Amino acid sequence: MDIILKEIVTIIKEETENINKKIYGTTFLEILKEKILNRQDQILLKNLEMQNSKINLEENININEKKLFFKLSFFQNPKSLIKFKLNKNFLLIVFKELVRIDIFNHNSQKNINVSLKPFMGVTLSKGTVCNLNFPKNSLVMQLETDDADFDIEKKTDETI
Repeated sequence: MDIILKEIVTIIKEETENINKKIYGTTFLEILKEKILNRQDQILLKNLEMQNSKINLEENININEKKLFFKLSFFQNPKSLIKFKLNKNFLLIVFKELVRIDIFNHNSQKNINVSLKPFMGVTLSKGTVCNLNFPKNSLVMQLETDDADFDIEKKTDETI
């Protein structure tokens, strides 16, 4: 399992360095999601065998002024997070099994149901309220970013 963690963290680091530094928030996570999924053949899940274990691997990644919190979880038993409020921008990628997400829509006061198959992902913004349902034997990657709003405007006038 540590091998998979190292492979994914390496991909995240490489791809983060290639993304424009001015891009942050959910846009950054959405670009990173596509880049990770495009490199799925480099993640060796085919040889992965889970033996009666609950795996929760975590790592903090700091690249180009971006602070990322990475978590790779294997759920041997089903797990549900009800009315889970996101404190940070959030990326979820599913590697194994079908994960269901119910996203609460504040305008209609109803839930939007989303099902994620393996090698699919979703990006959710800070403050989103959702229900996460992880089935038995699911393997998921969670990535949170703690971006500060960067000021990309020039501060001084360079005219002569």
